[in-house]
Amino acid sequence: MRKQDVLKLVNPSLPKDEIRQILFQHGMDNLYQEMEMESPLVDTHQDISFTSDHVVQHSHLFYEIIYCTQGDLDYLLGVRRYHIQTGDIIIAPPGTIHCPILPKEMKNPYKRYVIWISTSFTQTLQNRDANIFDFQDAIVLRTAKTKWEYLNRFFIRAVRESEARAPGWQICLGGIASQLVVHLTRAAHELQTAPRNPKGDMLEIILDYVQSRLSEKISIQETARVFHMSASTLTHLFQREMGISFYRCVTQRRLGESKKLIELGNTMEEISLAVGFQEYSAFYRAFKAEYGISPMQYRKMIQ
Repeated sequence: MRKQDVLKLVNPSLPKDEIRQILFQHGMDNLYQEMEMESPLVDTHQDISFTSDHVVQHSHLFYEIIYCTQGDLDYLLGVRRYHIQTGDIIIAPPGTIHCPILPKEMKNPYKRYVIWISTSFTQTLQNRDANIFDFQDAIVLRTAKTKWEYLNRFFIRAVRESEARAPGWQICLGGIASQLVVHLTRAAHELQTAPRNPKGDMLEIILDYVQSRLSEKISIQETARVFHMSASTLTHLFQREMGISFYRCVTQRRLGESKKLIELGNTMEEISLAVGFQEYSAFYRAFKAEYGISPMQYRKMIQ
């Protein structure tokens, strides 16, 4: 669903719990997962999250580039967790599962500028210059107190163009995005990535274990045994660190992987088995419950 369609359903000034309830009634439990680009090339907006928010694991068909303007939190990219602060730039390629992990207590909300760039747009740039970085791997760039602090200007200009919508704004937005990709390419060769959170070591190891076994049966008892802990300890770990149950996390990752296979053109039966569902009917129900559309509807949408 496009942002303009979401705004037709809800008033952004409503309390967040009321917004969630309205969206849930329209089959949109996972809003971030279901957001589509309004433009076939580039979209941008500002976003804000509070400690009461819960942004579930999600992925997109496009590149999501995030500039953190305020915040002190962890961010999950794939199976790696990074500590994010003001000035960090998060790049999540298409198909990469990601989400912020908001602490229970935050002095300030998590604010960011967000730019979405389609794969067709980046491919056009790479066709013009093969040296343009393809950003196939998720990355977090730390720009604060470096010569690359100026990169925030591209995000600010892009959001202003999108909000003003003056004549020719989409052309300007495309030009800003082109410059941003070029400058990010240059920065990526010099900047260090944001440090991974030491607290996330065990979470990362378990997520890596789960990700490598999505086609298999995964139980909390067996996973806990592998990592020499009790099932209750593992349950508490995921509730504390991810804000969701272990099984919900596994299901989200199965479905995230299924989206990649749908894009590759695999049959629905092949996809079901590849991501751990023995019956297509079970896969269908889980997919629709998570995304609000069926697997076939998703295939038609991306086509």
